[in-house]
Amino acid sequence: MNRPSGGITFVCHTTDPTSETVAATQASVVAQSQPGVRFEIVSSLAAASDAIARADGWVGFVDPGDVLAPDAAASVRSHVDGDPLVDLVYTDETNRVGTDPRRTSFHKPGWSPDRLRCQPYTGRLTLARTEVVRDVGGLRPELASLAEHDLVLRIAERTRHVAHVPEVLCDRRPLPQPYAAFDPAHIDVACRVLDEHLERLGIEAVARSHATATGLLRLEPALHTRPLVSIVIPTAGARRRVRGDDVNLVVNCVQSILSRSTYAEIEIVCVTDESVDDATGRRLIELEPNRVRLVGYEGPFHFSRKVNRGALAASGDVLLVLNDDTEVQTPGWIEAMLVYALDPGVGAVGARLLFEDGRIQHIGVVGVGGNPGHPYHGLSADTVGHGANALVPGNFLAVTGACLMTRRETFEEVGGMSSWFPANYNDLDYCLKLGNAGYRVVATPDAVLAHFESSSRSGTVATPELDLIRRRWGRLLRDDPYYSKNFPSGIADFKPARQ
Repeated sequence: MNRPSGGITFVCHTTDPTSETVAATQASVVAQSQPGVRFEIVSSLAAASDAIARADGWVGFVDPGDVLAPDAAASVRSHVDGDPLVDLVYTDETNRVGTDPRRTSFHKPGWSPDRLRCQPYTGRLTLARTEVVRDVGGLRPELASLAEHDLVLRIAERTRHVAHVPEVLCDRRPLPQPYAAFDPAHIDVACRVLDEHLERLGIEAVARSHATATGLLRLEPALHTRPLVSIVIPTAGARRRVRGDDVNLVVNCVQSILSRSTYAEIEIVCVTDESVDDATGRRLIELEPNRVRLVGYEGPFHFSRKVNRGALAASGDVLLVLNDDTEVQTPGWIEAMLVYALDPGVGAVGARLLFEDGRIQHIGVVGVGGNPGHPYHGLSADTVGHGANALVPGNFLAVTGACLMTRRETFEEVGGMSSWFPANYNDLDYCLKLGNAGYRVVATPDAVLAHFESSSRSGTVATPELDLIRRRWGRLLRDDPYYSKNFPSGIADFKPARQ
């Protein structure tokens, strides 16, 4: 399909077309050296619809006070002209909060539809092909400030051809929050827009305002589909001191699942080896004889093979791989993960894992300079993150196998866990296989577990398996679409090299 790029129309909605902020925005548009760049000032969203009807090629919105970089139009065109299938494109930005003159760069991830639902992260600039805007029905003026987000969601429902330009091409007007957010005064409308989107896609959840972050949303499960979830726990029956007590890890893990989880349709498949003594086996069965099963595994420790063995013995259509050194913290953790796992476009779902002392252990895996990295590893659980990415669901290259939900059909489609990775990076390899097959990987902050892993262990373990993962997936680990090239290559903390 060969579609010409056409012109670019920037639409500015304002009730005061003579203001200095509008003049500054208009000047920045006019300064673009590219032909076919237009600026339209409208006084209503109905008039904005008329402007879209007149537009040719691409259309985007700007607010009074937004200032475009001199090469904004050229940069956008260089990306969309290279891929004539692109329907939507967005860029990075800088912003300020209130009257604070300091600017903060917002380096956005590659296309993350699961984040977009809870946070309008695409922000400025976001441009869409005018033909696509018309195809999905254009703006809905009655939604007021949510009309643009509603439009982006409807476009997202019909295309996977979305481009991200990792360049700061817009300096935004001052915002009320230090991150992209919905207008708190219209949060009910934001929930309505998201509910309509979820209903159109058949996602079994409802929109709710975020409990702690102003202007963000969350998905509350409303499951009609309740598949059997097989929780596969590879274990060697190890003991460890937890909160000062000597604890049998797998028994503690299974107890927490059975006593705290609100989702009833589960079976627990503990994959044991000769290290697990008879007393531990008996205790596991005694916890819930109808829902806990032991599956034997012979041979030296091999996480991947143990998981595959458990999956073969499991009965559920949904598999949940779980480390035996975890402990459930949020009762609705399974439901929170199922909301995403039941989406046919999602291959794997991960949870938020915390160290014993409450600090962050895991919220997703990113590629940093050719190595896997764990964002915000060891930071406080109340860390907001870059652009609030620690607070909302997000798309990542991978999630940890310490807690990973996946549908059986996708598990089998990509061949399960690779036996090439007996101890480390089997989860990373599995998620990258899913990505290569066209599936998304999601990490949700609404499923929280404690993970009693040593907090001194680094995110990257130097083993022959690391060399293998680099050989297999080195390009993605160097050029992670979800981790901006504008971040330093040595750490995974999402902090720009320069502000």
